[in-house]
Amino acid sequence: MKSDHKIALLDVTLRDGGYVNKHSWTAGQAQQVVRACAAAGVPFTEVGYLRPARHGAEDDTAPSASCPPRYLEALQAEASLGVDAGTGTGLVVMAHARDTGPSDLAGLARSGVRLVRMPGPPHKIQELAPYAEAVRGAGMRFAVNLTRVSELTEKEILGAAEAAQRISADMFYLADSNGSMFPDGIARIARQVRNSVSMTLGFHAHDGLSLGFANALAAMDNDFEYIDASLCGMGKGGGNLALELIAAHLYFRRLCDVSVTPLVDAAVSLLTPWKGDQILSRCESIVSGILDLNLENLAEIRSAGEGSTLFSMLDGTRTPC
Repeated sequence: MKSDHKIALLDVTLRDGGYVNKHSWTAGQAQQVVRACAAAGVPFTEVGYLRPARHGAEDDTAPSASCPPRYLEALQAEASLGVDAGTGTGLVVMAHARDTGPSDLAGLARSGVRLVRMPGPPHKIQELAPYAEAVRGAGMRFAVNLTRVSELTEKEILGAAEAAQRISADMFYLADSNGSMFPDGIARIARQVRNSVSMTLGFHAHDGLSLGFANALAAMDNDFEYIDASLCGMGKGGGNLALELIAAHLYFRRLCDVSVTPLVDAAVSLLTPWKGDQILSRCESIVSGILDLNLENLAEIRSAGEGSTLFSMLDGTRTPC
């Protein structure tokens, strides 16, 4: 991967992680996730699905399942908290054509949404043209997410990418929804897509085979610029690529300006009910691996007391690729 190839992370904790807890995030918990991403400098945070027909019924119990206006407005305030410090995060919403119309998406701009993503099978991507036009006309960016790519032929994948480009999508995503792909397959498909279209490209990994990180690296090696991840890998199936892992790697390799500490703090504070009480030790293992530390090194750091944590060390350290 080129050292000047900058990567943009997109956090999917609230949307994809919502499958784990049935989208039962409280508004306060959602604000905490957005606040952590803003403080860390994660460029984008996906906050849920837009389903206008369900507004009102789920506003308080499952706001990330429908993204009502009050929910988005509260998150907009958190997203901009780090702007003065040079960080901040942009809100992202996922929408299905069956749940929304183009005017619904255009209205998201008033709530601070910067990117709208829509999934669709290859033969229906052309039908998303009115949505893309409405989103772009409102000053936001539009992405097509091609899901379950492991179930598609390479011809179907390339056809979908070309269809997304024809409707002037800003971005095209490949999603290994089943978590069943291997790095060589990702690399081959990513290379073909990159050679076929000029759009910005993104990759959404699932970790069913513990290959989410390796698959993301393969996508990045082929000039995919956007990478999805979630706190502690919280997500459906085998989970997602862990945000702490990819953030630590990208920061250490000078590929992304992101701070790991706010992400770890949020994960420890929020996710124990679903991810257990080993979150901190898992994050420490990630960072010690990134920094190439042995057990004696770790003992010295821990004995140094407060202020000398692995995460603060990483946030102050970089290395050339």
